[in-house]
Amino acid sequence: MRHPFRVILSVLALAALAACQPAQSTPKGAAMTIQVLGFADCPNTPEFVRRVKEAAAQLGAGDVIYVDQETFAPDDLRRGYPSPTALVNNRDLFDMPAPTQPSMGCRMYEGGLPTVDEIAARLAATEAP
Repeated sequence: MRHPFRVILSVLALAALAACQPAQSTPKGAAMTIQVLGFADCPNTPEFVRRVKEAAAQLGAGDVIYVDQETFAPDDLRRGYPSPTALVNNRDLFDMPAPTQPSMGCRMYEGGLPTVDEIAARLAATEAP
């Protein structure tokens, strides 16, 4: 069950952010590097990629690059992020610490897969490098 308060708060935060920005300004996330890490065996990966792309497009935050974790070397620590994970400027969008071991697995988000609005709110709050 989704928490209605979180969804409402996310929508209000996005509306407030949009109201504060001049119409001709450069989008805050324009210089962001957005990657979604995943692999085929995790069923939430395709939908999560779609949601991140939609959220990034809403904000003008730039391109979203899907990276198949199975292409990384076996000792690459990026294999340790559970799939799917969005990295913005090489940091987890939902504040998961960097992995210390390269073991692969599927990610379960509390409350279910984040909505487009929740992802957009996180992207909007992320500072460009």
